[in-house]
Amino acid sequence: MAKNAVSHKHDPVAVEVRPERGSRKSQVIRFQGNIPGIIYGHGQEPVAITLSAVVVTNILRSGTHVMDIVLNGQAEKVLIKAVQYDYLQKDVEHIDLQRIDPNQKVRVKVPIEFRGTPKGTKEGGILETQLTEIELEVKALEIPDMLRLNVEHLELHQIIHAKDVQLPAGAKLINHPEAIVCQVRTIKEEVVAEVVAGAAEPEVIGKKKEEEGAEGAAAEAGKPAAGGAKPAGGAAKK
Repeated sequence: MAKNAVSHKHDPVAVEVRPERGSRKSQVIRFQGNIPGIIYGHGQEPVAITLSAVVVTNILRSGTHVMDIVLNGQAEKVLIKAVQYDYLQKDVEHIDLQRIDPNQKVRVKVPIEFRGTPKGTKEGGILETQLTEIELEVKALEIPDMLRLNVEHLELHQIIHAKDVQLPAGAKLINHPEAIVCQVRTIKEEVVAEVVAGAAEPEVIGKKKEEEGAEGAAAEAGKPAAGGAKPAGGAAKK
């Protein structure tokens, strides 16, 4: 594995079979400090489970993609396939775990950790990041928790592309190779870009006002003059 790819280890997580399903049962499970979930894959029947909310939260915060679990006394490695949070995106409400083959390759998005201060910042530049994660195709047991990217060497206007990021051995880049991960730009360039982006709006507003003015003139032209004839169909008072 590349030295810039970081993985964290954790103790096996005890998992219990969840015999009953349903939203009310899930609420009770969460109230007890656990999380409902499901394990599936490899042609086996899906198994509804419960596991500790504290343990799962700590594992997710570490950035790991693969969990070691113990179910019915048997140790397994599973891929964290999907996590459902509450409406505040704070507490985990449900987790999907997929059984994996040690030799199976999977597609995952791995976060990037930017390290160091670019040289270009001493000349008035700023580091602009456009990608915060890289998508890889890699063996399930070789998924890194994060990719460290050193940006200290970057001068003004220098760019790091996706193809420049060091990946674990055997991993395949899924992002476009020329996709920009980060670059050092001047503050002046940032201001010009913002001005150009907003320049079109006054023209639209001006055009709208001209159209409204034309419509107003047409409306004024269609009004009867003061004391003049009334619209057809109106009976004159005697």
